[in-house]
Amino acid sequence: MAAMNYVVTVQRPTAVTAITTGHFTSPTDFNLIVAKNTHFEIYIISSEGLKLVKDVCIYGQIHILKCFRLPNMNKDILFIFTDKYQGMILDCRKTNHDQYEILTKCHGLLKDTGRQTVRQPLCTIDAKHGLILLRIFEGVIKLIYLKDLSSKESSSKSLEAYNVKIDEQNIIDIQFLPGHQKPTFIVLHPRANETSVINHDQEEYHIRTYQVELKERDITKLIWKQDMTLSEASFVIPIGQDNFSCIAIGRNAVALYKENDRPLEVESSLLDDEASIIGYCPIDEDGCRYLLTDYSGKLYLLVLERDKRNGSSSTTITDIKLDLLGETSMCEYITYLDNGVTFIGSRFGDSQLIRLLPEPQNGSHLEILESYTNLAPIVDMCVVDLERQGRQLITCSGNGKDSSLRFIRTGIGIHEHASIDLRNIKGIWALKIDNHYDNHLVVAFFDQTRLFHLQNDEIEEVELSGFDFQHQTLFCANVISDQYLQITTHSIRLIGNNGKDLLIEWKNEQNEITVGSSNTTQCVCASGNQLFYFEIGRSSLTEINKCKLPYNIACLDVTPLNPQEERTSLCVVGLWTQISVWIYRLPTLDVLHKEPLTSDTLPRSVVMITFDSQPYVVISLADGPIVYYLLDTEQGILYERKKVSLGTKPTTLTVCQRTDLSPNSTSSSNDPSTQRTVLFACSDRPSVISSSNTKLVFSAVNLREIVCMCSFHSEYYGASLTLVTDMGLILGRIDDIQKLHVRSLVLGEPARRIAFMEEEKAYIILTQYMDIFQTDNITPISKQAHQKIDCTTTIKNINDIIPPSQNDVIDSIVILDQHTHEARVSVRLLNREEALSVCVITFADDLSSSYIAVGTAIIFEDEDTPKVGRVILYRYKSGHLNMVTEKELNGAPHAMLAFQGKLLIAVGSSIRLYKFSPQNHELIQLTQYLGHIDCLQVKIKDDFVLFNDLMKSITVLRYNIDEGKFEEIAHDVQPQWTMACEFFDDDTFICAEDGGNLISCHKDSGSTKENERNVLKELGLCHLGENINVFRHGCLVTQQTAESSISVDTCTLMGGVSGYIGLLLQLTPSLYQLLMSVQLALAEYVPSVGKIDHGTWRSFESDGRSDVSCGFVDGDLIETYLDLPKSVQQDLIIDLRGENNTQINTTVEELVKIIEELARIH
Repeated sequence: MAAMNYVVTVQRPTAVTAITTGHFTSPTDFNLIVAKNTHFEIYIISSEGLKLVKDVCIYGQIHILKCFRLPNMNKDILFIFTDKYQGMILDCRKTNHDQYEILTKCHGLLKDTGRQTVRQPLCTIDAKHGLILLRIFEGVIKLIYLKDLSSKESSSKSLEAYNVKIDEQNIIDIQFLPGHQKPTFIVLHPRANETSVINHDQEEYHIRTYQVELKERDITKLIWKQDMTLSEASFVIPIGQDNFSCIAIGRNAVALYKENDRPLEVESSLLDDEASIIGYCPIDEDGCRYLLTDYSGKLYLLVLERDKRNGSSSTTITDIKLDLLGETSMCEYITYLDNGVTFIGSRFGDSQLIRLLPEPQNGSHLEILESYTNLAPIVDMCVVDLERQGRQLITCSGNGKDSSLRFIRTGIGIHEHASIDLRNIKGIWALKIDNHYDNHLVVAFFDQTRLFHLQNDEIEEVELSGFDFQHQTLFCANVISDQYLQITTHSIRLIGNNGKDLLIEWKNEQNEITVGSSNTTQCVCASGNQLFYFEIGRSSLTEINKCKLPYNIACLDVTPLNPQEERTSLCVVGLWTQISVWIYRLPTLDVLHKEPLTSDTLPRSVVMITFDSQPYVVISLADGPIVYYLLDTEQGILYERKKVSLGTKPTTLTVCQRTDLSPNSTSSSNDPSTQRTVLFACSDRPSVISSSNTKLVFSAVNLREIVCMCSFHSEYYGASLTLVTDMGLILGRIDDIQKLHVRSLVLGEPARRIAFMEEEKAYIILTQYMDIFQTDNITPISKQAHQKIDCTTTIKNINDIIPPSQNDVIDSIVILDQHTHEARVSVRLLNREEALSVCVITFADDLSSSYIAVGTAIIFEDEDTPKVGRVILYRYKSGHLNMVTEKELNGAPHAMLAFQGKLLIAVGSSIRLYKFSPQNHELIQLTQYLGHIDCLQVKIKDDFVLFNDLMKSITVLRYNIDEGKFEEIAHDVQPQWTMACEFFDDDTFICAEDGGNLISCHKDSGSTKENERNVLKELGLCHLGENINVFRHGCLVTQQTAESSISVDTCTLMGGVSGYIGLLLQLTPSLYQLLMSVQLALAEYVPSVGKIDHGTWRSFESDGRSDVSCGFVDGDLIETYLDLPKSVQQDLIIDLRGENNTQINTTVEELVKIIEELARIH
């Protein structure tokens, strides 16, 4: 038995972990480079703002990112250090196939044996002397020599690194002092060698200076050292050139230290006990002004005031001033760009581009220019099925005042240009009248037609005398010779002279026209069961043929299969009563094929279209599904029927060109090679139908309902679409690819847990407000609720210990409306009571109601683990919340779930099961299982319960219904600091541990040996590089190709600390073998940034334990296969080997289809 999992990224990490600036892409480009855990983004800074030019993935978590320039180079290079001690120096060069190709100039493994530091790795660079200084392990400094590095070298060299001993322990910061003849650096460290945080307001710190002896590869102590008293010193900033002076920054203190001079401290009321400085950056090259940020998001300006002596260049700092500029996202990473523009890089909120203002506006010296979405950290999440709108993932993201709920969907997004408030629209068509661009819209209603002229961003209703406005339009289009064809229920009109003259009108005297269609030279219409065929010429509309069908005609189409042609030889017709599709030959109207739509409802719309040189006939049915066939154009035969369910209402099909969907298309894009046909399906679940590798792909559009649409390629807006909803008409652009769309609800306080209540269409979130996060700009969500309730308790043990005075931390239960996101109700918990878990449950003994169960604990700082807690049970109905009962607990309820009509709670180290007595309004404990240290998460499947322990990995229980107790089935014997767990199936489980690894465990139920059945086997190990907080079953993509062979039933989403969202999927044995062999081939072929081996990156490492990766296919690597040239794709599969070195045979086409299907799932 082997683990067979596919793991792939849905959303790359969004939390900023490092930033740097420099001239990296070229000597003239000024770049901002932003690291986000396992990838870094390269921006070019221009007068228009930031332009993202490249996103580079790294086989590692980026801990250090620094841009610098050696004396012999004309542009900057980049140093990166990762979590697995891989170091690299990167360059950017323009090549024939990539304008921004990343080259590895140096690389190497910088790991040593020794005691790892409790702090992050530290790095400082002396570019003048070509020296990088690293502090990774206690008592050791690593020197990396770069003197021989040349800008012209193309091959990568190994990093030349040497270790030197240093006496100072627990070093906080280390920096080179500029301008010295020999490399000189300064070290900030605490007085004692404590490696834990010391809880004192004032602590003693020391500064020590060293000099690097380059030839001897050693360091020597210098005379200058300094004692200081700061609150939690964190940074040291060198000041000036060729001297010994620096600024030291503590939690709420700033001081200047200089050799042979007394310290100069900042005296400011801004640096009170609430301040907590966590980041800084210089503004000027001469080091006169600095920006500081604190934990609550305040931005300060630090100014060093200098006196020039006798007009000489030497200066003396006489004073230090500190001013508050305003408020940003909470950030540790900040860099000043130019012209007052600054980048704020956040781990806990959206990153921002801000401008510093010389004069305050609304009390702030800041202007936010742009925000960059950050989902990190994802603390909890839930997957909700939206009514007819696919699935949505809701995450509890951020921290402090930057906390939010993020609503994440996959699909095609709408970018609105303009809108018109028109209701009850039946159809819409774009016309070019006296223009090369679309500039008019024909809008049809039940008994009339209206015409709108669009000029720039103005919309005006007009009437042109050639058009019929008294009847409903069924079809309208530009036709040959600068003419217009309008088909109404009353007649067919050929119009000329820019819409002013009616040239020809055709009427059917017996009955009104029911449906119509045309291309530029041919027209068909139906009146009841009669079919008429016309040809269009200059000032001529000639009836060529007609025929009578046995039943009324529901829909028809004469769209040319080649968009570049003006005519077609086929007409497709859908019939009522005898539900079928008929293919006619034009101009003779001979029937070529009759295709019954067996067991289907009425056809409502039909289209002939070509995808990837393959003709199709696509039919929409009255109850929402799409049926499509391949079309033999010679014989007119339909074959290979497929059916896909879209919405539940009738669907209208409209053909568009790819340029109508692309935001980058130009108005003169008439090149057939750049135009790829797509089909828009208008319904209550609108979709764009396109083709990928001869498969039809259905991509959801993120609008609730679209009645009808048309392309609208205007001069002002470019390639756009006009979409009709029940609320009116939208002119806009839609994305040309399906991607994640994120909407944010700012909470102003952290949301720790979330649950969804289907009956009331409401989200229940647990929030925690702290005074330190108070801001004038944001009102916490718990204080916005329409109904506010103070929670009480009758539990004596709780009433005896809670303090009467108000605490600065307030936990609340907040109920949000699913659609409006308004806070309906908030419940304020007791002082020192923290809400830890929540679930929605229907009890077996009371099936008439759904309840909200909330688990809380009373928290005191001096207690390692809470000793008292409770479960509160609420009934929520029609906007009213009532407390039903409460139950005292002797520990912290970390997790709770509904389990077989009962309430399952993880309390401390135990798993407990409660039933509810509706008569007594009481929770009654049925049984409990005693675990190990702390049960953090609980998951259920049928009779099985899976939980992960803080230190003892995962355990599987089974609930014995007959005996009413839990039985331990199996456990993982490996000690793991686990963070999350989930079921894959009855015998397969997944867990994430705190080293960024995934572990897949298997229960051997079929073994005859009891000791084998009781032990979970670790069959899958993989280093993900992400700390996962939560797993949730499901995926965001609900629609696949009709012929999809990949099941999404086993999909599991995972959310991480860095804002990462991943997807896990179980594979069949044969598919796993194929993809694993392709992965090995790709790992050898695809060059990695920094020359890091793929196997090394994915290998499992945790607490001294190391294992090769197995049981997980790296989907991110596999999907790079799609981007390779076909010749390379062919070469990679020539000699694929599976288990026991057996040959695996496949073709490029088969493999591409499989990988594209996997890619569509996310």
